[in-house]
Amino acid sequence: MTEKMKRNLFYFILIFVTVEVSGQSKIESFPELNTFIIPEFKNSDNIFPVAVIHVSINSETYKIPVSYSLLHYSTDSNNFLIKGDNIDNYCFQVLNNGRCKPLFKKETLKLPPDWAIFLKKTRNNYDSVKTKLNLTNYLKFLPKPEWLQNDATPKDENGTYLKFICQIEMKDLTTDDCTLYIFFDKKRKIVRQIYQRD
Repeated sequence: MTEKMKRNLFYFILIFVTVEVSGQSKIESFPELNTFIIPEFKNSDNIFPVAVIHVSINSETYKIPVSYSLLHYSTDSNNFLIKGDNIDNYCFQVLNNGRCKPLFKKETLKLPPDWAIFLKKTRNNYDSVKTKLNLTNYLKFLPKPEWLQNDATPKDENGTYLKFICQIEMKDLTTDDCTLYIFFDKKRKIVRQIYQRD
C-alpha cells in the first residue's frame, strides 16, 4: 500500500469516526425543570435535568433529554409504565413540544423520610456545580457504550438494538458514583436511561 493510499484511508476512517461520534449538533446544559418536563412533574424535587442533546439521525433532528432521578431502592416496580423497567433502567417519552414525559408514575419519586439528607446533599451538589462544570467534559459520544458491568444494550419491541446516544459520568454532578447510558428508540420517541456502578 502506497503512502498516499495509507493517508487517504486514515482520513476516511477519521471522518467516519467523527460522523459516528459527533451526531449531536447542540447541547443545552442543565435546563430548567419546568421547561424540560411535563407540568405534572415540574415541581419534583428529585429529578435533576442534566442536558437536552440535539441529535441528527437519518437527517432528522431529535431533542434527547438527559436527567438524573434520585429513586429509592424499595420503589414498587408496578409504578413503571414499561414492563421490566426499574430504578436503574427506565424511560422518558420525547414530546412534540420539546418536553419529556417520564414513563413512570409520580409515586416513583416518593422517598422515605430518612432519605431527606441524601436528597438535600444531591440538590446542593447539583445546584453548586451546574453553573461551574463544563458538561462536555463528562459526556462521551462513542460508537458503542463502555459498560462498567455487563453489556445491557436495550432492544425495541421488535428485537432491534436501540440507538446509543452517549454516556455520562455522574459522580461530580450528583454525588452518585455511576455512569448513565442514553439510548433512543426513534420510532416510539422514547429515551432509555441505564445506570451502572462499579
